[in-house]
Amino acid sequence: MKYVYLAGPILGCTEGEANDWRSYVDKMLKRHGIIGISPLRCEPIEGNTYEVIPGGDPKWHGPQAIGGKNFLDMRACDMCLMFFPAREPGRELSAGTLIELGALKMIDKKTVIVTTDPFIAKHSVVRYCANWVLPTLEDGIEVIVGLMAGYNGGKNV
Repeated sequence: MKYVYLAGPILGCTEGEANDWRSYVDKMLKRHGIIGISPLRCEPIEGNTYEVIPGGDPKWHGPQAIGGKNFLDMRACDMCLMFFPAREPGRELSAGTLIELGALKMIDKKTVIVTTDPFIAKHSVVRYCANWVLPTLEDGIEVIVGLMAGYNGGKNV
C-alpha cells in the first residue's frame, strides 16, 4: 500500500474548508490503491473553525502534539500533495504548510503542490522545494497515480 500526506490550510478553516478537498483526493486515490493521510485524522474541531486551543486536550491540540503527529505522517508517507487554494481577502497564507514543504525537501520526500495562488505558484523557494506545481487537484492526482499506481498493480511499462 502507498500513502500520500495531504497537506494544506487548517488553522482558521471550517471543517468543510479543511476536509472536503482531502476527502475528494483520498477517494480518487483509493481507486488506485493509494491512501491519502490527513493531518486532521486525530484533531477534533471545537467551534466553527480549527484553532490552536491553549490548554486543550494535550493529546491532540498542543503545538508539540500537532507537530509530532504531522511530522510522523510526513516521514511515513511515500509522497505529499500540498493544496494552496487562492486566498480570500483577510485569509492568511498557511504558514504550517510552508514549514512542512521545507521539511519535506530536507528529507527528500517528493511533493506535488496544487495552487491557484500566484504568490505560491511563482515563488522561487517554493518551486525549488516542490517537484511539481500544478493548477488543479485533478492534475495533482494524475501525477500521483502515474507515479505510484504501478507499485500497487497498475501500469509499470
